[in-house]
Amino acid sequence: MEKEEQNLSNEESLKLITAMINKAKGNIQDSYIFFLIWGWLVLLACLLHYGLMKFTTVEHPEMAWFILIIGFFLSGYFGYKIGKSTSVKTYSDSIHRNIWIAFMVGYFILLFFIKEINYNINPLIMLMAGGSTYLSGITIKFRPLIYGGIILWIAAIIAFLVPGDIQLLTSAGGILLGYLIPGYILKYKNGRNV
Repeated sequence: MEKEEQNLSNEESLKLITAMINKAKGNIQDSYIFFLIWGWLVLLACLLHYGLMKFTTVEHPEMAWFILIIGFFLSGYFGYKIGKSTSVKTYSDSIHRNIWIAFMVGYFILLFFIKEINYNINPLIMLMAGGSTYLSGITIKFRPLIYGGIILWIAAIIAFLVPGDIQLLTSAGGILLGYLIPGYILKYKNGRNV
């Protein structure tokens, strides 16, 4: 009788551990929303900047990038919403969050010194986004994000080799293939709706 009770408690323990692991995976996998928010906004900014530069007489087509301000508000909202609904916070959650904090710190440093690099920021952003996306994929063991990071690195290499206007199109392609497609795969794989 005692052995049956021990097996039952071992089974319950295993179920509890499995449930916690699945919940922890779900925490990070809810991050698809951030890939979609930033993917769409950056893609739109790239194409809008390119369109304004090539097809209009707008004096400052780079102002298209101010659309990214929306991303900060949406990220804050969804980050708060996801954080509030998350009952289990794991070490992986912390690693994932800090990967993207490091990206944002690098991003703002680049913005601060943008004049010193002759406003040639797109390849550097693709390089950093590739690293963060790759590490996110490694953290949650999700190959589409790993491949997405590699695609963004390739886009960065190409962007370093082409003129500024083509860099915008290269970045748009990199974001589409390296950010948006993995983000949608992550969303639909898990049937998530934040």
